[in-house]
Amino acid sequence: MVMVLGSKSKLDISLGIEVYGTSTRGTGGVLRKRLEDFVVEEVPLHGGTSGNLTLLVVEKKGIDTLTAAVMLSKKLKIPLRDIGFAGLKDTRSISLQRFTVKVPENFDFSSISNEKLKVIGIYKAKKHLRPGMLLGNSFTITIRDINLPMNEVEGIVAETLSQLDVLGGVPNFYGYQRFGINRPNTHIVGKLLIKGDYEKAVMEILATPYPHEPKSHREARTFLAETMDFKRALKKFPKSLIFERQMIKWLVKRPNDYLGSLRVLPKYLLTLHVDAYLSYIFNKALSERLRKLGSLRKVMEGDIIAKCDAYGNPVRPTSIAKSPHMDLKEDQVILAFVPASVKVRVEGYMSELILSLFRLEGLEPPFNSLEDLGLHGRLGLLRQLAFKPLNLSYAVETSALTVKFTLPKSSYATTFLREIMKPEDPIAAGF
Repeated sequence: MVMVLGSKSKLDISLGIEVYGTSTRGTGGVLRKRLEDFVVEEVPLHGGTSGNLTLLVVEKKGIDTLTAAVMLSKKLKIPLRDIGFAGLKDTRSISLQRFTVKVPENFDFSSISNEKLKVIGIYKAKKHLRPGMLLGNSFTITIRDINLPMNEVEGIVAETLSQLDVLGGVPNFYGYQRFGINRPNTHIVGKLLIKGDYEKAVMEILATPYPHEPKSHREARTFLAETMDFKRALKKFPKSLIFERQMIKWLVKRPNDYLGSLRVLPKYLLTLHVDAYLSYIFNKALSERLRKLGSLRKVMEGDIIAKCDAYGNPVRPTSIAKSPHMDLKEDQVILAFVPASVKVRVEGYMSELILSLFRLEGLEPPFNSLEDLGLHGRLGLLRQLAFKPLNLSYAVETSALTVKFTLPKSSYATTFLREIMKPEDPIAAGF
């Protein structure tokens, strides 16, 4: 059993990330002092090179995946729904990511690149990329401004990795990006959507300012909160707030139709908010399991067990543990299911833990409100409790630490780096 450490970060606790899996001091330091300090490259599924769709390998700099998709949509003059991608990448990074698009044969892509988005490869594909259609991501990340001697940094990293090995891997918390860095409220909106409180959900999206977003955004949101004048607010909302403006335009024409204004959003955006709330519940459940058991190797009765592929992704079939206190094999992981549109039987350690957390929040699945939003059939989240970084190497230089590693899909580099750095203020530390 490993002694887990409680987080001192208010942001961590607000997102359900209440503990560390390790008890080391932490190196401190700052991420993303330069854009090239955070480089991520998608590890794609093995696929063919033929088909009626075009697969673009894109290098994006300092923009999020949704913005890149919108830029492609405008450049190629195709609907946003005709652009596919396998997952979201960090905004403050240099990311190599794949997009599938449907354009005429021999389309000329030479004019769509700019300083933020550059097409570096063009292939054919049979199917559109959808979330999860990748093997993992490879990272090269430099942490700067570390105020410790080099030998001490090396010692902290080595001890942290050793403790993670004993623990059974890195706790697979959903990272900060899942909830929004400048506006960490996607889980708050998600809970309101699940409760069917659409007016509050809309006002949280539109009219709740957060201190780390741009001044012009804060001022527009504050104006709307104070006046509830959607027509005048539309003139104040910056054009970069594309989705907020779409919602406001709807409410100008159809006052009080808050559900309708939510329905103008792409389904993936509504799903992102609902999933963020389920992610928050997952994080709280994982925190509690770590506090109680101090291990991600120990199996409890009712745990879902799966084998992993070469990248650490769980594969089917899964099995249910019939007896407690056995240890996992090296190629196995424990999964937890957070339900949304299905009713689950209360059986097993994690199931009881997750349902008790929902009850504390005044909720109990299935969440029928999801049908109002066109999200029927959203079963919930199934996620492994731990991951093990592959191809791991690191180098310490004066006041800087560079770490290279590959993670399975849906795992966060920042969740791993958090164990090494132990930031009390994750935003100031560049997370």
